[in-house]
Amino acid sequence: MTLADWLWAIPVFGLMIFMHELGHFAVAKFFDIRVHEFALGFGPALVGFNRGETRYSLRAIPLGGFVRMAGMDPSEPDDPRGFNSKPIYQRALTIFAGPFMNFLLASLLLSGYIYAQGVPVSEPIFGDVLAECNGQPCPAAMAGLQKGDRVLTIGGSPVENWSDILTYVGTSEGAPLEIRFERDGQEMTTVLTPVYMDGRWMIGIQQATRPGSFWKALAQGPSITWEYSKAWVASLVQAVTGRTELELSGPVGITREIATQASAGLTNLLWLTAFLSINLGLFNLLPIPALDGSHLLFMAVEAVRGRRLDPERVNMVHFFGFLLLMGLILVVTYGDLRAAILGQ
Repeated sequence: MTLADWLWAIPVFGLMIFMHELGHFAVAKFFDIRVHEFALGFGPALVGFNRGETRYSLRAIPLGGFVRMAGMDPSEPDDPRGFNSKPIYQRALTIFAGPFMNFLLASLLLSGYIYAQGVPVSEPIFGDVLAECNGQPCPAAMAGLQKGDRVLTIGGSPVENWSDILTYVGTSEGAPLEIRFERDGQEMTTVLTPVYMDGRWMIGIQQATRPGSFWKALAQGPSITWEYSKAWVASLVQAVTGRTELELSGPVGITREIATQASAGLTNLLWLTAFLSINLGLFNLLPIPALDGSHLLFMAVEAVRGRRLDPERVNMVHFFGFLLLMGLILVVTYGDLRAAILGQ
């Protein structure tokens, strides 16, 4: 990986954060909520300018951003255009707009990727054969498999679709596999041994694709976003209930993955950015103090009770939640740095 690959983290993080804060900002303006500041990053401001009643700034720590609206600070005087002066539905939509923009960004990126790469086919046909897996030649490339080969059997079991390939390889536990395939009308056989990479067994092949229409690609982006979101929630539930371990990556780990995918090509980076954006949107919807999800939870409690919660107490909860999040980021970052130093 080159320095340029690592630097891709800046526009990737910047785009996701910008879209998230733009969602809050745009809906706040739509509901005539006064916005004091639109900021990318935390800490001291590096540059900034005023336009109308809003200050726009770029800050030193690129780990997030914020839209500072009138009325969110209890010490401010009452303002009819303040956030807390607005009806619950307007406040809720303003908060939800941030994660929504992350989902929208992901859907558009995925649609663009599918349109550029083509639509995956279900037939058991090899697409691109990867050259390297974990820094070593991939099993499929070493075995002489080529793009366009149609798989007939794996380990003597018939292969009817692409899912069968994933199943047989994924459950191989690294044992050698005999693959019978067809190439240019001739049947051939080879033996290879899967490698373990990115949490699964694989042989270094990609699914074949066919050219897709613009409208089908546009529809598939939101569909993939929805399916991935459901899988994300299911994985979180399993982790919370102790059935699986929760794996977290901080800024360092994510930057490392961005650099890896950037070195493999811009289409890989596009795909990764889409799923990072989904993760950012879903994470922000968790009911953790300081995140958008906790704001929505407090609004739901307010709606049920029929009266406002104490703003000072709510802000105190968010403040301590923010400190805990910063602490979590530091802990995860330490783990990422340790893994990078040890070469894990």
